[in-house]
Amino acid sequence: MTIEGVDATRLLLLLAPLILIQLGLFVWALVDLIKRQNVTGGKKWLWALLIILVNLIGPILYLAIGRQPDDVEEDSN
Repeated sequence: MTIEGVDATRLLLLLAPLILIQLGLFVWALVDLIKRQNVTGGKKWLWALLIILVNLIGPILYLAIGRQPDDVEEDSN
C-alpha cells in the first residue's frame, strides 16, 4: 500500500520515533502529575486534561511550566 508514493512501512518507520517520544512524554507527565503535591494554577484536573487531550504539546507545556518545585529545606548556616 502506498500513500502518495510513500510506502506504508517506510512511513511507519519515519513516524515511529515521534510516536515513541509522544508516548514517553505522555506517561512521564501523567506520572509526575499524580505524584506532585502542587502544580501551577493549583488545578491538577486541568493539567490532566491538557496532557491527555493536547497531544505532544500538552505534556511539554506541563513539564515546562506546570510543575512547581518541591519544597526544599533551606540550610541554616
